[in-house]
Amino acid sequence: MLRSVTALALAALALTPSVAAAAAGWSRPASFNARTSSFSEPAPRAAVAEDGTSVAAWIQGRDVRLTTGDARGRFGASRAVGRWQAVPPAVAAGPGGAALVTWEAADGIRIALRTKAGRAFRVRRLTTSTGSAINGLTARHDPRGGWFVAERQFPRRGSGKPYRVRTFTLRPDGTLRLPPVELGLGQFGIDARPTRALAVDRLGRATLAFGTQGGPRGVLVARGTHGGQLANPRPLPSDGSVVDARVAAAAAGTSLVTATKATRCGDGGACSGAPFVWRSGETGDPVALGGPQLDVPGRAFGPSVAPLAAGGASLVFQLKDGSQPFARQAPVKAVRITANGTVGRLQTLTSRPAQEPVAVPLTGSRALVVWSGTRGFGAALADSRGAYRTVAPPVGPPPSSGHSNPTNRDVASAGRYVLVAWDRGGRVRLTLRRF
Repeated sequence: MLRSVTALALAALALTPSVAAAAAGWSRPASFNARTSSFSEPAPRAAVAEDGTSVAAWIQGRDVRLTTGDARGRFGASRAVGRWQAVPPAVAAGPGGAALVTWEAADGIRIALRTKAGRAFRVRRLTTSTGSAINGLTARHDPRGGWFVAERQFPRRGSGKPYRVRTFTLRPDGTLRLPPVELGLGQFGIDARPTRALAVDRLGRATLAFGTQGGPRGVLVARGTHGGQLANPRPLPSDGSVVDARVAAAAAGTSLVTATKATRCGDGGACSGAPFVWRSGETGDPVALGGPQLDVPGRAFGPSVAPLAAGGASLVFQLKDGSQPFARQAPVKAVRITANGTVGRLQTLTSRPAQEPVAVPLTGSRALVVWSGTRGFGAALADSRGAYRTVAPPVGPPPSSGHSNPTNRDVASAGRYVLVAWDRGGRVRLTLRRF
């Protein structure tokens, strides 16, 4: 009998990653070799649609490569679609296999677009740009048809000059629906963690949050509707500096914006301070919603937000246990904030040092948080009232703990699906789960 039990135990320990991933509900991680002879980080970016179809893109050497996946988490061979000039590409996904990949090239902003699964990607230039190596893009699909794109643009020459932000509204075929809109000085996505600068809800209402430039630290929020332009940026109201905004689409024509009320910046290349949430409607200025009262706000950083039922929000952030001036890893905390601004109790999602937690929304007014640590990934799932429980995380080696300014992982959600993409040692991995 002892031999039988021992044999079973050994067999369990010998489970392959694919079997373990299937048991956890995540698809077997697809793996792509993105190594090059020169120093290069693939920095994968991912997007998924409500039917589970998805797209991911990354950099290999000077090439932009992409792959598409189905609702079972099966991905095709990667293909090169262009040469990149700046930071990693941006991606967006629509149902039926529609997919957009956009990047900065030497001759401007280029896109690779597929309108339906089985069709080839068409690659072309969208518009001119400055060609700076530190420009950046973000993109989202409009469920009513089309795409929203925003660009962080730096001058071609000249250090110390501020970024500017402009936005684009595209038709379903990727052509410009309206002329580009200049929103003035500003930036997004220059901190080394996953960026959520742009969100679009089911009715095609878009929200862009970006940081101010050339003056006091603040955040501006621009709104747009289906077929229209992202324009008229409004400031987040605050009595001090506000930085590192992240946005999420919510119900009833509103969006949620979270940011850090900064008390200290330059700590490990980012800012720390009290996390807070604002609500932004279709008209009018954003209004303050709420945030937790912390004994030492300067130990908090990296907020992320997802909508809950009845107009509430789940605010997720990192909070150091003590004075650790240059650490960018810390336990992950969460609080529920109701529609009237009541802040719930502080929940600890993991007490171990974690890196770059991301909260994403799911159907049923739920939220999933994914983070990485030295032992692998971690994950927690919130119900519609914001109560979290631990769930099986993605299986596989975690992302490399060190990376340059672009983050080396991405977490995307739509409907019941979550797609996680990451890089470790020049190998890109992708895994999908339906919740």
